[in-house]
Amino acid sequence: MMPAVVRILAALLAGYITIGGACAQGSAPAVTADVTPHIGQVSKDSVWVPTPERLIRRMLQLADTTRDDVVMDLGSGDGRVPIYAARHFGSRAVGVELEANLVRLSLDKARAQGVAHLTRFIEQDLFEVDLTQASVITLYLSPGAMVKLKPRLLALKPGTRIVSHQFTLEDWEPDETVRVEGRTGMLWLVPSDVRGNWALSMPGDALRIGIEQQHQALRTSGTRAGQTANVIGARLRGTEISFTAFDRNGHSRQFHGRVEGARMSGESFSEGGGALPWSATRE
Repeated sequence: MMPAVVRILAALLAGYITIGGACAQGSAPAVTADVTPHIGQVSKDSVWVPTPERLIRRMLQLADTTRDDVVMDLGSGDGRVPIYAARHFGSRAVGVELEANLVRLSLDKARAQGVAHLTRFIEQDLFEVDLTQASVITLYLSPGAMVKLKPRLLALKPGTRIVSHQFTLEDWEPDETVRVEGRTGMLWLVPSDVRGNWALSMPGDALRIGIEQQHQALRTSGTRAGQTANVIGARLRGTEISFTAFDRNGHSRQFHGRVEGARMSGESFSEGGGALPWSATRE
């Protein structure tokens, strides 16, 4: 077995390999800026293994990345994800990388590819960096690192997009999954908090809806004038919510809207009654 493979397996067993760059776990010293980077470079129980360019493109497409986004790559290695986001999507991009030689390489590559004005590289532990500046976060981390990051990711602004190469976030199911050359990319949108009871009103009707929530998975119940009203098919995608209910005439009505804190609003559509606006407030 090749030495680089041995190092990768050892770091995986340690539980905190950062496959796209480097994370701070263990006791190995940080690498200085004048050391030549190499794939398989070990740092504090992590190993640098880059993400292929085709998967980078698909991950950023999956996140609907635009020039209005700030893309943050945790464990950014040689900077290829931030540089790609800046070159091909026009995004501002931040790479977080612990190893000085990889940060220096990233800076050199960004200048050479003409995107130094759009990119920034931080020499820092990815578990300590401020994530709130990002609208898109990219990851290629071990299961152990993903578990450790999960609470911080869930606490981000609703609608923040998270894309991962290969590894999941335990019971937080991805919103979308793609396969590229045998590799998996996954997207999560940080869900709004919609737990509780909501008073929904629309022209000619009113409902009370109860919502139980596990990440983006919802369970709903409803009443109208004290009588049970079926509310089914609820789905949450970041700040966007949809569900189906039945109006007073027994026609199904599809509701689509946006969550803003303790308020929702949107439009509803029915074969029997056309389009109507609706809004709801948390009780």
